Amino acid sequence: MLVYLNGRFLPREEAKISPEDRGFLFADAIYEVVRFAAGRPYRLAEHLMRMRDGLTALRIAAEPQFFPVVAARLLAENGLDKEDALVYAQISRGAAPRAHAFPPPGTPPTVYAFARLTDPPPAPEGGRAIFANDERWGRCDVKTVMLLPNVLASQMAREANASEAILVRDGIAWEGTKANLFAVTGGVLRTAPKGPRILPGVTRAAALEAAAGLGLAIEERPLAADELFSCEEVFLASTTLWTYSLVEIEGRPIAGGRPGPIAARIRETLQKEFRGARVGLVT
Repeated sequence: MLVYLNGRFLPREEAKISPEDRGFLFADAIYEVVRFAAGRPYRLAEHLMRMRDGLTALRIAAEPQFFPVVAARLLAENGLDKEDALVYAQISRGAAPRAHAFPPPGTPPTVYAFARLTDPPPAPEGGRAIFANDERWGRCDVKTVMLLPNVLASQMAREANASEAILVRDGIAWEGTKANLFAVTGGVLRTAPKGPRILPGVTRAAALEAAAGLGLAIEERPLAADELFSCEEVFLASTTLWTYSLVEIEGRPIAGGRPGPIAARIRETLQKEFRGARVGLVT
């Protein structure tokens, strides 16, 4: 596999990152994942804007303009330019002797990227979820690599034979470990509002646009965890999942244990857009 590291394309086995890199020492880095349909990026402009917002929030001196050209070459060189594929990019503050405050001005950031096939589609019969305490930091809206709470919650879900963990804080179900959370209640599509408690998912925004286009009523307000059990549908949305219905939470069935029609309609709309994936660039 060919990867990209600091201006060079090289075999993954030859890619070397300093042990003093701040991404390794402090999780002082952001990342982004973009999905491609036969080389065409899905909602690239939104992904690049989120990358730029993350770099600005962390005050990392880098810009996302490298991504389109790098992604195109990674896809081509790895034989993925005709496939449904993902390109992952990560930018850290760079390598410097370990100290909590920023390294000296001019320290070059570390930029790493790779491409791979996208994940297999989730099971059509829907998935099971558990609740997990939301122990993440206070800026979940910044897509940093500081994902240890997500990792631990995801492992809890695996050990419970569940596909996802729903992160709960103060009785509110905010999102999954790697996907935004939606519910249909009283015929209204609900999801947590944008803010520091959730990641502003690109597919979250696309799902809301699709729902509006389908004539669905939408409310962006917090969902109490207990409310989920009385909802007509509960589903997740992300770059790799599109939408994915949850049919059981904490061992209790949701809506009779069957995937619902709204998640399916939104997924069909997103997949149709993806097949004609629009190319957008941020200048």
